[in-house]
Amino acid sequence: MYGYAISAKRYSLFEGKHVRKIVDAKAHGIGYLMSPIQPKLDEDEDQFVVAFWRSVLQKEGISLKREEPDWFDRSAMMRIPVSSPAVLGRLKAFCKPYDFVLAPVIREGDLRLDEEAEKPILVTRFNKNREEWSAATYYNVRSGDPYSITTSESSGEKVIPVRSYRSVVNAYVNNAESKFNGPDGNQCCPWTRGILQRMHVVAGELRYCGKEFKRKLEQGPVDHEVEFKCKVYQDGRVAADAETLRQLARFSERQIRAGTGLRRDTIRLIRHGNGVKRST
Repeated sequence: MYGYAISAKRYSLFEGKHVRKIVDAKAHGIGYLMSPIQPKLDEDEDQFVVAFWRSVLQKEGISLKREEPDWFDRSAMMRIPVSSPAVLGRLKAFCKPYDFVLAPVIREGDLRLDEEAEKPILVTRFNKNREEWSAATYYNVRSGDPYSITTSESSGEKVIPVRSYRSVVNAYVNNAESKFNGPDGNQCCPWTRGILQRMHVVAGELRYCGKEFKRKLEQGPVDHEVEFKCKVYQDGRVAADAETLRQLARFSERQIRAGTGLRRDTIRLIRHGNGVKRST
């Protein structure tokens, strides 16, 4: 049994040094993609994940087989559920509640947009026939305008460049494992290779953080990403620094009160180094 690991959750296990058989292939990082392989009743549903990893291992020179799947240059596609009123409100003339739409993965670097233009959000009706994806008409959710897509160079304003499954495979191994350091002791980057080291975290200050999970799909479709935000709860009270205390020592309590409008007890708190509101 052998294994090839890219990061903590991106790895596969296989029999034989040159991948005689893939035993366990993890879908981390590609689970958002719809399978480009036409499913058959007698085949495993995870055949796309296995085929994807076989292509990755071929690219890395581990598997000696050189088989290029026929779906390699198809548009990388996502299946988006219409699961909230906000989504349906913008697509009510396009699909039904609890239906699905298809959305291609747009190549942002190749977009030709004006400075004030927003990135288009393209969707089309759900279609299980993979061969028809590239020729379908896609609609920009923001404007309602129709577009075509291409995995090569864009040939016009109404043709949007999108990623292919080939580009996803090529970029898959360059996922930086940011939780670890590389063999040289520095934080991992996309090109780090080798046995990783634990990264030590030194706490400089303590802040209370709450994990805020916000899904754009539930606010209005369909921005093709899940956004994670960490909300920081800071202490609302602060104490005056040494310079502020030195400046305050030049004035009487009555002068400070007349100049600032603060109450006497608040002024005394500040002068004694106690915490007050930041605005104060």
